Amino acid sequence: MVHLDSTTQVVLAADSLNPRVMSDGSTLIYGAEEKNEQVEYHTIRVPRGGEYNLQLADGSKVYLNAGSSLRYPVRFTGERREVVLTGEGYFEVAKDTARPFVVKAGEIDVRVLGTAFNVNAYPERGTVATTLVEGSVQVNYKAGQQVIRPGMQLVYDKQNGKAEVSAVDTEVYTSWKDGYYKFRQTTLEEIMETLSVWYGLNVFYVNESAKQVEFTGKVKRYEDARMLLDKFEQTGDVVFDIKGNNVFITIKQKKPFAREWNSFLVKARGMVWQS
Repeated sequence: MVHLDSTTQVVLAADSLNPRVMSDGSTLIYGAEEKNEQVEYHTIRVPRGGEYNLQLADGSKVYLNAGSSLRYPVRFTGERREVVLTGEGYFEVAKDTARPFVVKAGEIDVRVLGTAFNVNAYPERGTVATTLVEGSVQVNYKAGQQVIRPGMQLVYDKQNGKAEVSAVDTEVYTSWKDGYYKFRQTTLEEIMETLSVWYGLNVFYVNESAKQVEFTGKVKRYEDARMLLDKFEQTGDVVFDIKGNNVFITIKQKKPFAREWNSFLVKARGMVWQS
């Protein structure tokens, strides 16, 4: 088992059973596959607030988000390539028509030959989502299976065992790996679920209605969560009170004059309409 953080440089040394393993900045690279009857499994765990990349022995690339882990063999044998994901990962799978690539993520299995896709399978969430960027994937779950195409997302509901497929802007679900967040009419509740993992935040809503405030736009990942939340505060109707790792969110109070002016405009429009 390998524990990683942002300062990790050299993680593993090659031995007689493993292919050559190198650390290149924030990426762990496994050398080309070698024939050997004995297979060893490794597990990478990425802490909250971190991220890490991995190149498997078959050439497939995996980007792991904060609070995630991946279990994988140092080389692939048999008729399929299989890994186990907890949390969120973006996969760029090397094409191999003879050996499908399978990501086991909680209640679903994602089966591919060669493609690029994102899987969000944090245990604390009520859903598991697969978002396809390129190629084609087959998602297997307890009640059945579905094939999805590029630009589509399958969301599996853990409680009722049902899956829904819809067209989405894939950038919204994959931008995290490129160092920024993209939101499109995304509720604050959904946004804070994401940010709480990356920044290790505990989120409290003083006003329940604040959860439904929506944001659209792109923001860079900042080292300080306060800088990012300030961006939301400047463009939205909410206020963030940050105390350590705790964030308290309230709806902005409109000034009395603004309320009176809005009331006047409504009445004025009514008078014009009636005339």
